Amino acid sequence: MEGRRAELLAGVVLAVLGALSLVEALRLRDDWQGARLMPGALGVVLVALALGHLISRAPAVAPAWPAAVGRARVAALLVGLVGYVVVLPLAGFLASTAVFVLALLRALRGGGWTRSLALTVLIAAGCDLVFRRWLGMPLP
Repeated sequence: MEGRRAELLAGVVLAVLGALSLVEALRLRDDWQGARLMPGALGVVLVALALGHLISRAPAVAPAWPAAVGRARVAALLVGLVGYVVVLPLAGFLASTAVFVLALLRALRGGGWTRSLALTVLIAAGCDLVFRRWLGMPLP
């Protein structure tokens, strides 16, 4: 019974966070229309996840603690994200994103350099297209 109570609490917390995100997205007054996009999309996703979590009938299973390799990958990702945030204003969006994606692909996915470089170019160019061109975000 204790496990189900925790699952219900998690679902309710997700739903409340999603609803708050939606409310705040609607309250934003900004000339740039894309300012409401992220909190609004996040709110919709959180509410949908909360509903799925609340109606789920799957039994609660305690997750296994990750092995040392998994913990090292998570730590590398967090260090990479911090580095990305630090380098972004200095090197600009496109260069920082390309370096971050390449490092991430090499660290987490492995594979050959050719495939990693090709995916890096596609992902960085796609991010630039979406955020800078389509959404008109002012990026460094």
